[in-house]
Amino acid sequence: MTPDEVRLLDNKYALLFIRGERPVMDEKYDILGHPYVDKTADGRAGAYHHGAATQAVATLGFDLTDDDSIEEIVESKYQYELLSEEDVEEIYKE
Repeated sequence: MTPDEVRLLDNKYALLFIRGERPVMDEKYDILGHPYVDKTADGRAGAYHHGAATQAVATLGFDLTDDDSIEEIVESKYQYELLSEEDVEEIYKE
């Protein structure tokens, strides 16, 4: 097909080029008709965030304050230790 012929194709067709294979012309798939479209952003579900911490058991947050608003620090009855990734690997190495 010439570029002019490709431009004149009906929008319901797609051309698929795979290296080492002959080109294929096929009808486009309507993704809005897929049974699981409701699990995608097109189906009004939330956007997928790659790398998001979905299995976190705790979060840590900090509030920025000025020195005048800091009250006396009271020591907690719990003992916490913040470990780096290297510390954790050292503890759990096999």
